[in-house]
Amino acid sequence: MDRFSVSVWNEWDPLKEVIVGDMTHDILPFWSPDWGRYEGCKEYSEIGGGKTHLSAFPERTKGTIAQTHQLADLLKSYGIVVHRPLRMLTEKEKEITPVGHWIQYPRDPHIVIGKHIIETNTRVTARHKEHLVWSALWQEKVINDPQVKYVRMPNISPFLPEINNEDFLQDTRFFLEGGDTFILGDDILVGCSSLASSPSGIDWFQNYLGAQWRVHTVKIKPKWIHLDCIFSVIREGLALCCLEALNQDLPDPIKNWKIIDVTIKESNHMGTNTLCIEPGVVLIGAEHKRLISEIENNRAIAIPIPFDQASQWGGGIRCSTHPINRQSF
Repeated sequence: MDRFSVSVWNEWDPLKEVIVGDMTHDILPFWSPDWGRYEGCKEYSEIGGGKTHLSAFPERTKGTIAQTHQLADLLKSYGIVVHRPLRMLTEKEKEITPVGHWIQYPRDPHIVIGKHIIETNTRVTARHKEHLVWSALWQEKVINDPQVKYVRMPNISPFLPEINNEDFLQDTRFFLEGGDTFILGDDILVGCSSLASSPSGIDWFQNYLGAQWRVHTVKIKPKWIHLDCIFSVIREGLALCCLEALNQDLPDPIKNWKIIDVTIKESNHMGTNTLCIEPGVVLIGAEHKRLISEIENNRAIAIPIPFDQASQWGGGIRCSTHPINRQSF
């Protein structure tokens, strides 16, 4: 198989092919107590629910679009094949309820692991229609490589059942999000804060993958929606982590790693939301000067890129990308 086949076995092998999102036509969903417990979501939804980001928050959205184009161009400059959305949703597709979608953040509605493409269930159920934007690319990958497996998680109702805050922690619905998921060879970390992936979704993930991989739940405090809001990999054995955001000790696969501790403020501003393009080389928001210095002090390379406008929505560089191929050795 050539390098353009689906192949992602960890977070640090050289990146060869990636998808990058686009906020140009994104529509803010209406607030829901299910996912809207995430800080800032209620404010955005009350102002812009049902409206495009461009009409509700024009300046910030224009800044996000420009910075994401710059991110795509930077990746191309390193010889990485970049896919932007192949198409946008049609007017009829946009009307599929619940209203709203965030094509800016392709990390969450998919997980590419090994030679598997998994369309996931996001807790913001309005986002399920985002699969339509990328399905032609996934179908092409399957046609070109019979070893690629392309599956969809079991469907769930897009509407919230009558449950309370305690129930969210033991949610029986199958939610699994790419922002929670880190591939560390045979071990996979999946964050669980009650705002995104659910225990049942994580169990489904392990059952689907089978014995080849070991899935480890990482409990994080419910202030953070995804694991990649508090953790990132610089290279095997070196990571950024906001230790204060964990609701447990470091999980076994990384308990002996060197950890660069990240402050809550840095975490809130997407300081850990980086993208590794080869072992020890990461893209990071240019505003995170202390973290850049810490990375360099650990004999790694931090490539700064302006991403402060895009990060104000609660998603950074990692959220705006999803690797399809990393060159394995």
